[in-house]
Amino acid sequence: MTPAKLQAQAKQGDLRAIAVLIDDCLTPHGMRAQVRLHQGLLSVSVQAPTPLHRQRSVSSIRELLIKLRIPSVAQVRILGKNRDRSVIWSEEFALADGLNVRTVGTRRRRMRNNSSPNDTLSAPTLNRRSPSTGGQPRRSPPANLQKDPWLAVNLSALFPGLGQIYAGKFFRGLLIILIEAVLITVAVVSFFSPEGNTLTSLGLIFPIFGIYLVNIIDAHRCFKPLSFLRLERVLKNKRNKNNPWVAVFLSQLLPGLGHLYLKNFGLGAVLMISLILASNIARLHPGWLLVPPLLYAIACYHAYFYCPRSAIHSRDPIVMIVSLILAFKLTAILIPAWVEHDFVQRFTIPSDSMVPTLRSGDQILALKARGRPPQKGDLVVFRAPEFAKIIDPNAGDLFIKRTIGMPLDVLRLKDGIIYINNQPLSEDYVAGPAQYHLDPQIVPADSYFVLGDNRNNSFDSHVWGYVPRNHIIGKAYKIYWPPERIGPLR
Repeated sequence: MTPAKLQAQAKQGDLRAIAVLIDDCLTPHGMRAQVRLHQGLLSVSVQAPTPLHRQRSVSSIRELLIKLRIPSVAQVRILGKNRDRSVIWSEEFALADGLNVRTVGTRRRRMRNNSSPNDTLSAPTLNRRSPSTGGQPRRSPPANLQKDPWLAVNLSALFPGLGQIYAGKFFRGLLIILIEAVLITVAVVSFFSPEGNTLTSLGLIFPIFGIYLVNIIDAHRCFKPLSFLRLERVLKNKRNKNNPWVAVFLSQLLPGLGHLYLKNFGLGAVLMISLILASNIARLHPGWLLVPPLLYAIACYHAYFYCPRSAIHSRDPIVMIVSLILAFKLTAILIPAWVEHDFVQRFTIPSDSMVPTLRSGDQILALKARGRPPQKGDLVVFRAPEFAKIIDPNAGDLFIKRTIGMPLDVLRLKDGIIYINNQPLSEDYVAGPAQYHLDPQIVPADSYFVLGDNRNNSFDSHVWGYVPRNHIIGKAYKIYWPPERIGPLR
């Protein structure tokens, strides 16, 4: 319907047309209105908790009604409401022939929160001047902004329990944080410890993820009842269409999703494509690991201020949320990268040279050496020596063998038995005795003599020589996959 037809219907007293016109004049200021008309009294409810929005709403509605000159409207009452729908101020004035506006009364209402009975806001009159402000309308002290359930949802999306604490459910939030932290700890220990079962770690993913989802819904329920069946209805609710915290929550799930929700399809697509590209590049270049968390933070921050209703919110919460997003995303990315770089690394066995201890396809964990020399009998992962690459260029860059000779040991192999410093070495881990001989030799300083457990089918030190100490990456200590092979290595 054209604006001219709307104005024509409004002048005839059509309440729906009046409501649309008032709503249109308030939308640029990030506000919405509900309108009622009864016996010449036009009641307009506006969510305007701050003095600035109060002034804007009153002046916008006043100017619109003066322009329209609606005969059926003799008096106007504007009710300013907080986020919990409690009335915090009211403004009432009369229209004489739709041209002159005068103040007929100002009401005081108590806020429905924990404030004292004296914490009320008096409405500024439209015609009264304040001598101390040079004729400017008197401003009331700012109202306290109410807590937003979708801000609680955003906090719980960062880590379970934070939203409940924000909502005032301290012990419930603390209990959720404790349960989630314990489950994550048990899962991590089960995966990395030598005796831990990887299946236990994988099985805990389901309760961890389940608690995470329920916790997000519960964070909203701390303010209003919300069931699984009503979740879609809440997302489609008109009051949430312009809620910046809904856009931030969707941006937390996937950068660009919040902008699609706000119908900014171009920027939403750009953010999604940027995240995909940055994630793929980060796999090849670790320096790009910081880019995906930054994209999440930028998407959330921009989605918040792109939403028209963000003007009625304080800037501090979104700064806090963005800071927490950066902190949690960086932690989730950098800690695993740091652990794999400095402590534990995963490897896949490419051949059967270590049968029966290791088989082709086994996935193992190795504890980084970090200056600790390997001990006799350790399974060590190391970079292939240069002479090994010369003999067989297709052998690969990483080997895993068992340490047999330590630096300066005198070593020889005769009749399938290895002698270290003239003492026979007991080996119950080999597939069979070696069918080759080694003359007595001294292992060089800072070098090691390594052999595969499958002695007669292993490309090892008896072929290409010794392993320099600086080539050793770490000690293999656990098979974590496949399930039937999970267990510690010896």
